[in-house]
Amino acid sequence: MRRSPPPLAGPGVQDWPSIDDWLARLASSDADLLVFQNVYDANVAKRLDPDFLPVDGRANARTETREIGLFLRMFHSGLYRCAPLTGILSPKFNEKTMVGGAEFLAFIRRNPGYNVYFINPYPQNAYYSYNVWSHAELCHPGLAGLAHLLFERAGYDTGMINDARDSHATLLYSSYWVGDATFWSGYIGLISRLMEALEELPERLLDRYFQLDPEYPDSVPLLPFIFERTFSTYLHMNPAIRALPYPFARADLLAYCSRFERELVLGFGDVVDEIDRRREYNALDRQFFSGLTRMVAAAARYRWE
Repeated sequence: MRRSPPPLAGPGVQDWPSIDDWLARLASSDADLLVFQNVYDANVAKRLDPDFLPVDGRANARTETREIGLFLRMFHSGLYRCAPLTGILSPKFNEKTMVGGAEFLAFIRRNPGYNVYFINPYPQNAYYSYNVWSHAELCHPGLAGLAHLLFERAGYDTGMINDARDSHATLLYSSYWVGDATFWSGYIGLISRLMEALEELPERLLDRYFQLDPEYPDSVPLLPFIFERTFSTYLHMNPAIRALPYPFARADLLAYCSRFERELVLGFGDVVDEIDRRREYNALDRQFFSGLTRMVAAAARYRWE
């Protein structure tokens, strides 16, 4: 039986269970699925989903790594082992995904047998960007190069940053996933190696990762935008991991689109789906995606809606 989150005492409540509090409460839990939600600020209380368990993440709220700090704490504390499947999501989950917690949990329970389940709050991106890193260059110029350097310093093959296609089967932003112990161990292993490589960089390079992104309204450094894309890369690096994306019908994902993105999806969606059905990507396919990405970049530059 899944535990319910403790009720909030009122609009002025300032205390939520910490990771250690949840460890104590769930020590003898028989829950099949536990999904936590990061309370990084008292103002986000109104965004919390009643089907998720609130975790006080305010001590981690201002770190440059954002949610990665909480993932690491959840892993090293052992909280991720309190149920066969666990995850920790941001309080913006409902707003970004347009999916309620109960619906997401029901999707997981309807489909047993996977190592990780995820929901991408930007499903339309699969129809105009080749992968998470080409999309990064669209939104955060220079980010793919920084990611390439970091993966290389950590000892990983960096070819997939350029070559691996992210269809709906692997595409994820915002770290909205729920995984089993196998996934947690492997993915946190990747994150830990990248963090170690980051700490070994010379200061002149390190500063680039903590440079604030001028395009982002909340003054977020570039580094979190690298880490939120590592999920997709991890899946390519580990094809034995069984991952299940939340399904979006073409008609449903139009709600996530700007007007220009909507026209792209309606005009090129069948072509993209057919390319992904083949699962083989040639130079012409890459050129096709590059052209779509350029169109989106032009739309942003000239403020086409």
